[in-house]
Amino acid sequence: MCRMSSKTQPVITYSGDTQLFSTLESATSQGLPQETVEWKRSYGRPPRAVTLSASFQPFKIDNDVSKELSKGLKKLSGSQVLHTYWVECPDVDTYKASVRENIQAWFTQVKQVECSDWLIILVETSDSKKSNKILPRTTVLDKVKNDFGGKTTERCLSVVDPVKGETKSSESWQTFLFRLRQALMAAFSRTLSKFEETVRTQRERRNELNWNFCNYFLLQEELAFAFEMLGLYDEALVQYDELDALFTQFVLNSAVGDAPDWLLAFQATPNNWSGVCLNPKTPFNLELRQKIQDHNMSVIDFRNYLFARQSALLLISSKPAEVARRCLSYVQSYMYELKLLNVSTVDGAIPTWILLTCLQVLSTCQSHVGASGASMESFALLWNMAKDKLYELGRKCGLLPGASVGSAELHCVVTLSSGITDFGDESAVRPTPVDKLKEALSSSQAFTRHYLELSELAMGTFKHCGRLRSARLIGRDLSRFYLQLDQPQKSVSFLLDLLRGYQEENWPLLKIDTHIELAEVFLKIGDRVRFIEASANIAAYTGLNSETRMKYFNYLLQSAQDFDTSLDEPCSVLCDSTVSANVEVISHFPGPVNCSEVTVTVKAVKSAATDGSKLSKSGGKKSVTDKPIEPVTSEKPNSYVSARTKNPPSNDYIPIKEQLHLKQDGSLSSVALVCPSAQQLLGRKVSHGLLPTELSVTKEEFTHKLSVQDVTILPGVNKLTLTMKADHEGTYVVSQFVASSQKLEFIQSINCPKLSLTVVEVMPSVMVIKSRDDLLAGTEQEVELVIRTGSTAFQNEKTLRLCSSRGLTIHLPNTDTTFQREVDLVLRPIAAFETVTFPLKIMADLGFTSSKEATFVEHKLSVHCPWLSKTPPLLDLPLNVYAPFTVQYKLHTAYTKKFVNIHVQGLTPSSRAFEFQNPNVLLPDSTYKNSALSKLEWKNLNGSSQSLKISQEQPANYLWELCGAPVQYEMPLLKAEFSVDYRLDGSVDWKKFSFNFDITDYATLFTVRSRVEPVKGNDFLRAGSLCHMTLTVSDVLQQASSAALMYEVLADQALWAVCGRTAGVFSMEGSSKHSVTLDVMPLVCGFLPLPAVRLSRYIPAEQKPKDGNRKPDLAAASLPRLEPFSAGQVYNWSKAQQVHVLAAPSNNGPTSLDTSTS
Repeated sequence: MCRMSSKTQPVITYSGDTQLFSTLESATSQGLPQETVEWKRSYGRPPRAVTLSASFQPFKIDNDVSKELSKGLKKLSGSQVLHTYWVECPDVDTYKASVRENIQAWFTQVKQVECSDWLIILVETSDSKKSNKILPRTTVLDKVKNDFGGKTTERCLSVVDPVKGETKSSESWQTFLFRLRQALMAAFSRTLSKFEETVRTQRERRNELNWNFCNYFLLQEELAFAFEMLGLYDEALVQYDELDALFTQFVLNSAVGDAPDWLLAFQATPNNWSGVCLNPKTPFNLELRQKIQDHNMSVIDFRNYLFARQSALLLISSKPAEVARRCLSYVQSYMYELKLLNVSTVDGAIPTWILLTCLQVLSTCQSHVGASGASMESFALLWNMAKDKLYELGRKCGLLPGASVGSAELHCVVTLSSGITDFGDESAVRPTPVDKLKEALSSSQAFTRHYLELSELAMGTFKHCGRLRSARLIGRDLSRFYLQLDQPQKSVSFLLDLLRGYQEENWPLLKIDTHIELAEVFLKIGDRVRFIEASANIAAYTGLNSETRMKYFNYLLQSAQDFDTSLDEPCSVLCDSTVSANVEVISHFPGPVNCSEVTVTVKAVKSAATDGSKLSKSGGKKSVTDKPIEPVTSEKPNSYVSARTKNPPSNDYIPIKEQLHLKQDGSLSSVALVCPSAQQLLGRKVSHGLLPTELSVTKEEFTHKLSVQDVTILPGVNKLTLTMKADHEGTYVVSQFVASSQKLEFIQSINCPKLSLTVVEVMPSVMVIKSRDDLLAGTEQEVELVIRTGSTAFQNEKTLRLCSSRGLTIHLPNTDTTFQREVDLVLRPIAAFETVTFPLKIMADLGFTSSKEATFVEHKLSVHCPWLSKTPPLLDLPLNVYAPFTVQYKLHTAYTKKFVNIHVQGLTPSSRAFEFQNPNVLLPDSTYKNSALSKLEWKNLNGSSQSLKISQEQPANYLWELCGAPVQYEMPLLKAEFSVDYRLDGSVDWKKFSFNFDITDYATLFTVRSRVEPVKGNDFLRAGSLCHMTLTVSDVLQQASSAALMYEVLADQALWAVCGRTAGVFSMEGSSKHSVTLDVMPLVCGFLPLPAVRLSRYIPAEQKPKDGNRKPDLAAASLPRLEPFSAGQVYNWSKAQQVHVLAAPSNNGPTSLDTSTS
């Protein structure tokens, strides 16, 4: 999008040495917009980074302009905002002799102008500096600042001439441009503020009689031009939006009151309805702006120019979707304004303008950026609106299918074409929307082509953005259009899609209206079957009036009488049923023939997928997918109510496969139709095989037949009834008629029509239905075993054996049996397609509740089904059983005391909570036989008769103290068992739950005590001051004096700084205590937790670990390593202690505060 012209740029005047300025003007003009400058705005608006450019003019005083400016700034474009004086002065003497007087005269003239911002630029060269080897006391720049600068010495600048190409000229020039941008921005901001005040003043006068909107529009548009010149396109758009809202308000007020005089000019009849042009620099838009200046425009001209300017700013901001969205409301509001202003227009002008506007917006927006999901919806609505307006124009101009073109229609086409002109935009893509509309109005064929194109674009765009309802409504319009074109076959698919949508969303009245339209279409194309189906749906709908229902009911009855069902209609029967067929046999023998058996042979139809040889895979990098093609005998479309069964294929059909060639990425490359048995089917035949002979009929092999025994065939017509047991699933066709009489067989091939028979077999099914969403272990759960017979009838009583997986037991309600893994079910004789339900109770073990990860176990029920063909006839039914709770064990230590904690976490909601009571922990009797463990006993710390409810929201904890444990280094393993009574809340029976766990390392070996104290000479701990940390390790058992231990100080780096080593190895040999002193420094003040201390067993290099069962790693045998102690073997006395650290002393002197250890 092109930028604004130099007329909208601020003007900088120049005086002084004009010849010098002419050499620098080009560099100055090009350098100004190279960088952005910060614009600090008034009225609390946030600052913005803008790009500023300017044009230069010689300075002159116009008295008329000065008087006008004294009354207020009336025009912003071309206004002088900054005055500059350019001078080149080599020394102070020259400055005193002539330059100062010239600057003084210019300075006096500048003060007479309203905008009196000024700059004095002194251009220096290196020649003037080289001539004076002795540095002067004052420079020319200092003299200029003293004489003219006053309090604003920054307005006096010096710059090294860049044309001379000196070393420091580039840096000096960039500094000069920076200060010039700052001065220009400040001057332009002051001018813009004055102009905004003028705009506000004019807006407040809008109710005066002599106020004119066109003058105010041009005035505020100057402000929009200024913002656009600065690159603030959003601010410029705000100005046009305010003008749009103001004009709309005037139009609305005119409908309820007196309209102002200037609004009468907008009621002129428009003579051009070419739509909106989104390129603001075209002659068309420039002409529109000139009409606004001359107060000679219609409302359509004004709206076209305003929307073009708004769209231009949005397109510069890369917002084409917003242009499309605004176009919708713009078109609607314009039509409403025409109604309010009572503007008379040519018949068809408004639809033409809307059509061209939509097409122009779509053409421009889609060429700017790829459409997103949000913008696609607006584009779809515009395509739909363009389609509707083109159809309206076609109706007015007689271009619809079947319409007659008279003089009135021709006159309408000529009138509308006269108001459509090209915009003169050379950059527009051909053909333009104007060209397309003129072509559409030229003939009925061109109109049809363009209407179908717009409909397809609108429908496809709606589908792309997910608006299927709107796409189906366009399909309904297309179906009606195809009916007008006398092409009803093409309208069926659109109406079927629309009907499918109404059926999915349950719109009964709309659905029946679509049925009526489909019935008319089916009647036109001669589809009698689907016409009957549509008539039945219409006649059965109670929401219609009785007249319409009776009309289609009579159609239904009349069509049913006239409809002839041919013999080639397929027939479907269930497996194991008896099929009977009525056969008419015409005997041309002169006498009767006694037949022992009359047979009609049937043979199974082979699918194309199994016939012939397999195709070889294609070479290259493409994969091939084969798909058999079903033979179709007619071109009728699929039924819209229910899927109709196609005629089964016979040997007359050529087996064809659809071969899909795929690329490496899985996309489709090509499609081919291949006949796998082409050599057999297309083999060359000899001449004697072309002519049929009577002796060419041979008896074919068969496995199924329709037959009747002991029949006498009389001369003439004989009616026979043949039967067959349909015991195999598949599709069959009749093949030959065979009449056996003694040793004779009369064979006749049945060629046409071919009667087909489909034998359908629905296998029995077994499933398990749960009473609740989740089955819980440890409690009785109710399920149902549902057996559906399908197409198989169980004639005799059968026994089904039901087996469960390990950990799952089954119980039959209302029986004396207990829960067991195998149950026998008696299945009485059942007819086909019946359902039998067996209620069951199951219970799963709670053995998996101790796992932290496994919250459910997949069990299965195996059903022994006699009807299954596999061996063994077992059907596995999966059952996911969930744990109602989990149990975890943890050992706690308080010096030498040991506590066992059992944590029970519920996994069920509160509505299915479990109740616990009588918790207990026991050791096996063999444990007490050990002399060291004979004094062990459990001290119960739980309530004696306390009952707890456990769910997801409420866990439970049980605690026992282990008393009488021996005091020794090697502690024997304790195998304990936790037991508790539980039941599901609301049930009566209590059940026992047991949980086994091992207790190891339950003796306290070492204790650690930490203490932090200030250094000698300090009474308190202060942040930033060094202090001592003393670690004391004690051997509780005094049996590991030779053990090597390693301590590690783990301090929070945000609270403590450890000075020196943070870890060390020591030995307890010879003493029961060992102390280590470290230097630490608190970093913050307050109550700080002591640094953590970790104690580990230190194993030197090439030494086996204490645990003899552990195999050492040979690769790491030469390296020392650590063995951590188990939980409870090391007790830290200072784990939860804190120390009080005071703040660092201030400069005013020390502050006395107490310290404490908590």
